[in-house]
Amino acid sequence: MPRGTWRCPLSRIGVAMTLSGTEADVEWFGLGPGEAYRDTGHAARVGRYRMTLAAMQTPYVFPQENGNRGAVRRARLNRPDGTGLTVAGAPVFDLTAKPWSTAALEAARHTGDLVPDGRIHLNIDSAHHGVGSAACGPVLPPMHTLAAVPTTLTIGLAAS
Repeated sequence: MPRGTWRCPLSRIGVAMTLSGTEADVEWFGLGPGEAYRDTGHAARVGRYRMTLAAMQTPYVFPQENGNRGAVRRARLNRPDGTGLTVAGAPVFDLTAKPWSTAALEAARHTGDLVPDGRIHLNIDSAHHGVGSAACGPVLPPMHTLAAVPTTLTIGLAAS
């Protein structure tokens, strides 16, 4: 059971990690080819996709959370030197890969403020909040809101 004080709704529940490098191709079997959040993934289709780390970003005029791929069963991050990381879900996870940290994304006021920091920032999530907001539209319905509740995330990682 979650303990302590939580600012709800949460953005995501999962694992965040960084990998060395600035360039990579990302392959995944899940929703795509564009971003898919719990409230916006209806246009996405399950399939096998591959794109560069840069292409996974959505360059919103005002920088904000973007690039999530939902219902991912398996993903592989391939760096130019041939090394990489494979992630397998049991059964699925949400995947976000960025060339900057979440903190840098939240601090940015313009797209030009987002500068790759020499690391690949990877989020592997069991749950993600919807992207709709009361800032420019209606409040999200409860089914698209992420609260601090117990959850399970089962993944396998393999580096090569």
